[in-house]
Amino acid sequence: MAPAEHLRRSYGLNEAERDELIASQGGVCCICQSAPAVHVDHCHKTGRVRGVLCFNCNSAIGLLRDNPETINRAADYLEGNAWKPTLVAPGVYRLPS
Repeated sequence: MAPAEHLRRSYGLNEAERDELIASQGGVCCICQSAPAVHVDHCHKTGRVRGVLCFNCNSAIGLLRDNPETINRAADYLEGNAWKPTLVAPGVYRLPS
C-alpha cells in the first residue's frame, strides 16, 4: 500500500494534513521534543489522531498499551518515586501503606 493510501485509510489524513500537523509541532516529536516527527499517533479506541511522534516515543507508548496510568507509573519509577515492597524475611514482603 502506498504511503498516501496508508495515511488515508489508517488515519483519515492526506499527506498535506500530516505535514501541516508536523509543522505545527515544530517538526519534532510531541513527547521527546528532539527527534523528528515521523509516525502518526492515534488513540486505538477512538481513532483520533493525537500528533506525530518519533519512532522511539511511538513504540514506547504502544508497548505501554496507551494506558496513561501505566505511563504515569513509569514516570514515577524513573523519578525514583515508585512504591516498592520491602523484603522482611526470605519470600515475605511488606507492601507500602
